[in-house]
Amino acid sequence: MTALFTRRSTLAAAASAPLAALALPSCVSKKSPAGMFDIGRLSAAGEMIDGLVESGQIPGGAVRISQHGELLFEHYAGKADIACGKNIAPDTIYRAYSMTKPVTAAAIMLLVEDGRLSLDDPVTAYVPEFSDLAVYVSQDGEKIVTEPAGVMRVAHLLTHTSGLSNSWNPGPLSPLYRKAGLVSAKYVYDPEFSAGLSEFAARLGKIPLQFQPGSQWLYSISPDIAGLVVERVTGTSFSAFLKARIFNPLGMEDADFYVPAPKAERLASMYALKEGSLILAEAAADSPFLTKPCAESGSAGLLCTLSDYHRFANMLAEFGETGGARVMSRKSVRTMTAPHVGAEILGDTFQKFMGFASGGSGLGMEMALGGAVLTDPAAAEKPGLKGEYTWGGAASTTFFAVPEAGLSATLMTQLFPSGTLPLRDMLKTAVYQAMN
Repeated sequence: MTALFTRRSTLAAAASAPLAALALPSCVSKKSPAGMFDIGRLSAAGEMIDGLVESGQIPGGAVRISQHGELLFEHYAGKADIACGKNIAPDTIYRAYSMTKPVTAAAIMLLVEDGRLSLDDPVTAYVPEFSDLAVYVSQDGEKIVTEPAGVMRVAHLLTHTSGLSNSWNPGPLSPLYRKAGLVSAKYVYDPEFSAGLSEFAARLGKIPLQFQPGSQWLYSISPDIAGLVVERVTGTSFSAFLKARIFNPLGMEDADFYVPAPKAERLASMYALKEGSLILAEAAADSPFLTKPCAESGSAGLLCTLSDYHRFANMLAEFGETGGARVMSRKSVRTMTAPHVGAEILGDTFQKFMGFASGGSGLGMEMALGGAVLTDPAAAEKPGLKGEYTWGGAASTTFFAVPEAGLSATLMTQLFPSGTLPLRDMLKTAVYQAMN
């Protein structure tokens, strides 16, 4: 396939998808994947990847599509490392970045299932470092005026409504994050954080919140604090809990917060598009992900293969059970993938973020736990099913899962930053246009 896929043309293709695909087919309730899809037409997802590789817009990529745990389609194309000619393969390891967030949300939901915490619990019950939080009001020179913070709840950590920010958001607080050494994606490797997420919380607790918890939406590093909540509740490391309760039961063999030496050759290099050409953004051999971090980031720390993450997506699509393994209860999956934040709080900030950072439009979507959920397909003006849960990562990885349809799709590549191409919309268009 040689046609060029530009951002404008692919967005137009997504927008022109037939609206019939927006309605949940009556055959969804039947475990008959062939009845819902024209399997042959799913090859469009592979052709999309091929076209992007051939036109030099991504170095390589891979996609998997399943329904009710049955693999309908998979495709691998292009290079994991252009310079050395290493091909994308089934065992290629990718930086999942923000696709860590849904996994973190699932971990919290497992503790809710266990009766060990509630989404309504105050974060201070587990993170006393937040006992004296204040909220930014104004600034006069170097003097910052604050007011006492209201109650930050566990659910706020998973919906980006906590009032926390990060080191790169626009606004007055980002310089304070950088001054405190809380630079996104870097602090986890700083030896000063040898105490892990506890040191992170101690420093973060001294920085004002950008708004009162629950009152606004702002993309933040709050899932890192959710990871600390897991550690405090369980008395074990975040990664140990994930491996015991999610990764091992699902067979996610390579999912981890770093790539150990025996697997280093399988890590893909990361690229960026500059003036229409791919340039190396991070060579695999020089990646910090080859080093075990001081803190395990629930926001953006995970690495995995395509099959690893797709097993997780399958689990959500099958209401917590896949391949004979029950990982989460149906109730937990419903809670996690349901809308938790309405449009009045999300505002334009959420839609703009979903547009540039997640590879597609935020229209018709609301915030669930750890990801976004499509609540109004007609408003989205893109193909999709109500209840579609989705998120993406900084290196343009993306996935979606539709529990009511048992449908899951996962796309992996390593193109930084996310939103360079509308890959989520492209993936959705390829999948939904194959529906009967």
